[in-house]
Amino acid sequence: MFITGVAHVGITVPDMDRSVAFYTALLGEGPYFRRSYDEPYVGDIVGYPGCRMEVTLFRLPGTDVGLELLRYFDPPPRSVDLETYNTGNTHLCFTIDDWDTAYARLTELGATFHHHGPVWQTVGEFKGSANVYLRDPDGITIELYIPAPE
Repeated sequence: MFITGVAHVGITVPDMDRSVAFYTALLGEGPYFRRSYDEPYVGDIVGYPGCRMEVTLFRLPGTDVGLELLRYFDPPPRSVDLETYNTGNTHLCFTIDDWDTAYARLTELGATFHHHGPVWQTVGEFKGSANVYLRDPDGITIELYIPAPE
């Protein structure tokens, strides 16, 4: 197999300061990297010659995987329909162990939930676990997952 791991997951955001504040509070620590780029090689990588952007990296808890936030300046960004059912839209799923704390913290940070509480699986391969979707302040979908007790 030629794939040897996952380095990071990237999300394009419209307001880096707002997103850094949200994800710092959500993840429990700030980014380990934040920088603006306007070097030509960046445009070559992403396929937008003359690209200018800001990049911020967080470590995702319990992993070696990074969360990369990108804010484009050039080309000028456009908003897209972030409905989860639309092709190409993605979401992050975080494992949690305390629903009440997660709900209180995320609501305080401006997240909006799709359901008033976790939806418990009563049948099937995930019986005993629970999930709920929410949106961060930019409308990006996040899922919270409570594993079934062992």
